[in-house]
Amino acid sequence: MTPESSTAAIRHLAERGYEATTAEALAAAVGMSRSTFFRRFGSKDDVIFADHDHALARLEAALEDTTLTPADALVSATADVLRLLLRDPEAARLRFELMRLTPALRDRELVITHRYERVFTRYIREVQQPGAPAWVASTLGASLVAAHNAALRAWLRGRTTDAAAALTEDLRELTSLYLRWLTADHDSSERRVLVAVYDATGSPDSVLTAVSEQLRR
Repeated sequence: MTPESSTAAIRHLAERGYEATTAEALAAAVGMSRSTFFRRFGSKDDVIFADHDHALARLEAALEDTTLTPADALVSATADVLRLLLRDPEAARLRFELMRLTPALRDRELVITHRYERVFTRYIREVQQPGAPAWVASTLGASLVAAHNAALRAWLRGRTTDAAAALTEDLRELTSLYLRWLTADHDSSERRVLVAVYDATGSPDSVLTAVSEQLRR
């Protein structure tokens, strides 16, 4: 199915209603015979999630073949998923509206979300450093999906125009929290620079108090 026919199918569902639209009517709306439609898609909701299936396949391929560092690979591949899902803005908005109004589609979306998490988690387990805590792969995998979804919602609500760029910035900050477990030469013992402001005429106790307050932040 071309991007144009996919958008036409999603538009038809949005206009007529998901429950009220039969697969046969949907096939006719995009210019397919009933048999061709069912051969390409198992059901009408598969049309709505076709881009996700494509994005998942690209994500797996990107992480499998990457030459980037683990952190950079995760940032690049996740941002690429968002670019793919937003390549047709009209279809993205209609898809979001359909899922908002249709409980069955929201359930399917949760399944898709778990599939993304599994792809990320599997890759992170393969590349993480020896001795990494057991929770690192699963928590980072879930966090990547959460950051992606937050960027998508921000774009849908008009809070950002370049969702992929905003997501990339967020992901770099997110993955920086995990570098000690993703990068072999990362210095996990790096020291913080502490700046404490205190009254030069104060007592030693007041100076120690100011330093202690900074350390607790």
